[in-house]
Amino acid sequence: MPVNSDLTRAPLDSARPGVVAELHGMRSDFPHIEGSIVATTDGLVIAHDLGATETFGIEPEGVAALAAVNLGLSQRISDTASHGHLQETVVRGSYGHVVTYPAGGRALLTVLVRDGVDLDAMHLHARRVADRVSDLLSDSWMDDAATWSSPR
Repeated sequence: MPVNSDLTRAPLDSARPGVVAELHGMRSDFPHIEGSIVATTDGLVIAHDLGATETFGIEPEGVAALAAVNLGLSQRISDTASHGHLQETVVRGSYGHVVTYPAGGRALLTVLVRDGVDLDAMHLHARRVADRVSDLLSDSWMDDAATWSSPR
């Protein structure tokens, strides 16, 4: 029996505008934020806000894939060290930070931010955004195998 592509796409299509709105809102609240990406924990891009001049040339697919690996490995390290649930990973470069937060059990939020941001304030705000993104995506998962219902 063929799958109705409209039904397959409906969950993602209905969640994406809310996710993008959260990303835009976060960037407007923190001027040091250059852009952000929401992806599955296996690195597939769900939505991104990388249209700004500051992020020209950054490929969301590449960042999402690496952020997913980083998040998984970091959680494993935290577990092995008995330090509890991972809150975020921070990669600090000479021009800024790449911060990744879990957004529920199946997604992640990665934020690209220039130096000079108040990281503690941004962490608090971004964790709330990650929670809202998780809520927005909660109806978009097809099954317990973490299969994302993406457009074809």
